[in-house]
Amino acid sequence: MSAESRRTGNAAWLLANLRLLRLLLHRRATLSGSSQLDWLLVGDAERPAADPAVLASIEESVAAAGADLRRLEEELTDEERSPALASLAKLVDLTPLETRVLLLAAAPALDPAFARAYAELNADGGRDHATLGLALAVLVDDPAERLEAFDILLPERPLRALRLLELDGDERDPLALRPLTVDERMVGFLRGASRLDARLHALLRPVAAAPAGESTDRLAAEVVQRLARQSDRWLGVNLVGGAGTTRAVAELVCARLGLRLFAVDLGRMAERTPHERGLLVALLGREAVLAGLAVLVDTSEVEHGSPVAAVVGELIDGVSAQLFVTGRERWPSDASLQVAHVAGPSRHEQADMWRVALSAYDHSLNGEVDAIVQQFDLGPSAIAEAVERAAARTGGEITGTALWRSCRDHASAVLDDLAVPITPAYGWDDIVVGDDVRAQLRELADQVAQRSRVYETWGFGRQLARGRGITALFAGPSGTGKTMAAEILAGHLDLELHRIDLAGVVSKYVGETEKNLRRVFEAAEQRGTILLFDEADALFGTRTQIRDSHDRYANVEINYLLQRMEDYAGLAVLATNRRDALDNAFLRRLRFVVEFPFPDVEDRRRIWERVFPAEAAVDEIDFSVLAQLELTGASIRSIAINGAFLAAAAGAPITMPDLMRAAAREYAKLSKPVSSAEFGRYHPAVTA
Repeated sequence: MSAESRRTGNAAWLLANLRLLRLLLHRRATLSGSSQLDWLLVGDAERPAADPAVLASIEESVAAAGADLRRLEEELTDEERSPALASLAKLVDLTPLETRVLLLAAAPALDPAFARAYAELNADGGRDHATLGLALAVLVDDPAERLEAFDILLPERPLRALRLLELDGDERDPLALRPLTVDERMVGFLRGASRLDARLHALLRPVAAAPAGESTDRLAAEVVQRLARQSDRWLGVNLVGGAGTTRAVAELVCARLGLRLFAVDLGRMAERTPHERGLLVALLGREAVLAGLAVLVDTSEVEHGSPVAAVVGELIDGVSAQLFVTGRERWPSDASLQVAHVAGPSRHEQADMWRVALSAYDHSLNGEVDAIVQQFDLGPSAIAEAVERAAARTGGEITGTALWRSCRDHASAVLDDLAVPITPAYGWDDIVVGDDVRAQLRELADQVAQRSRVYETWGFGRQLARGRGITALFAGPSGTGKTMAAEILAGHLDLELHRIDLAGVVSKYVGETEKNLRRVFEAAEQRGTILLFDEADALFGTRTQIRDSHDRYANVEINYLLQRMEDYAGLAVLATNRRDALDNAFLRRLRFVVEFPFPDVEDRRRIWERVFPAEAAVDEIDFSVLAQLELTGASIRSIAINGAFLAAAAGAPITMPDLMRAAAREYAKLSKPVSSAEFGRYHPAVTA
């Protein structure tokens, strides 16, 4: 049945009900002696005469209108053709009287003529609204039944609990005299229009369907079965797992239940006053009935004890809608929440999701999908979003490069909070290391790039249910190229590089370090980033002897970290100046250990020869003398830059005296003596 036909049937039903209501108002006016309501009549044929027979005439008209309405309702008994108010009454168990009172309260918004009638029957031109007293006088003949009918406005009854109508006025006024009104959303619903309440627009965003794997689909079916076994109409579900996968499960459950899933903006809701939030919670419950709305509350970034956490509690305790609470951990609540643990999709399932999501776009991808699956651990929603971003980036056919970059752009504020992003600025030609070190770095890059072939095509992945990640230790003195090497790998592999902020990760509070590390690794796996743990000996050092409970928990944290490193699907690079400070148990789990030695004379000369850009103005640089300075590559770059500034200030090219003066400053910074053996003929000048 078309939407237009449905609205036509709904309009006919409303008009028939309003016609009957007009006649009931005339009957009440006649009984009360009023005589100025003729304009409410449907037509001249029903205009009563001003004599004792008028009441009988009205009763006949009421009976006829009621019969017409019943015949129309028989024609509209089909579920798809049922009028909006009739469907609502059935859904929330409204009694016939509650249904008629709701229509009486809404009538002035549907036809302003009713406001004039209410003013006259209330004997007050300023009271042009419905009241419970007026409704009972018009709709209920038996005085005893009128007294019992007051219960329809109890707070727990549907009319007020679901905000189907508003009880306005001063709470100290008699209940029977307080105005009964219906807001714009309800009026639109009665007319057959289905639009979310405008007050909720800024707080809700629809959750789009996403490709789902077999495990996700199976869990959604199990959740539906759980809900079907419950006696409560709405039962909250706590989905514990990754944000993308838990959201996909919630969306699949809603699709099976015929509900529309919306995520709540908890931050914006927390900005409202308690009274405003109470109203919004009630409106969410009303939309669950009017529009088949279900509510998603994502707690993955919510701090316990925060104002936002209080909002989560209010939603769990108060919303009368199908509620899904999602997060990495079970949300503590006294409410009866069904808990379901959601495992992330396997790599095989992710590959299927990618292909489903890509099927709607032009592309020529094949092997690229397998490589993406190995590098980026994304859930259903994130996969769909990445494909959309790639399509927007290319404006046409999706390329492998566009899709790879789209995965890299996957938003994750958590990682940026706990790690420092590094933009790669170096290539293979920039690093001066021995042949063995360079070969190890190349092997490391190849292992990352060839995981799809080795793990999937050649089947080695079946032997590695866990531990597919690649972990490398870069050990050597400060300034020998460890961070540069990590940048080169990131640039070569087209991946992001994040340096872990140890100050932000390590906490003195029990359990916080472990929690922070989990957040770092989970966010990094989604973005496929390379993790650089600088000064790793501070975090991965030798496990302590147990002297007290703090030492015992420190060892628990280290053990957790070791396991998490082994499970990490990406590349983790650990940099340390003191290899001997690392725990041997940890070293055994590393796939690569790359030593960056202090550069010898030949290496230092090569660094000096490459440190000056082609555009730099240089004059008579003696690289043999410079190579005698016992410095690392980082110090050499610092000297070159400082020497360039000295030359620029003098308005001349860079010369040896400039560089040697800058070298003397670098020595002082490093607390090294300036010896004549190293500085030779420049020694008197730099020490003067």
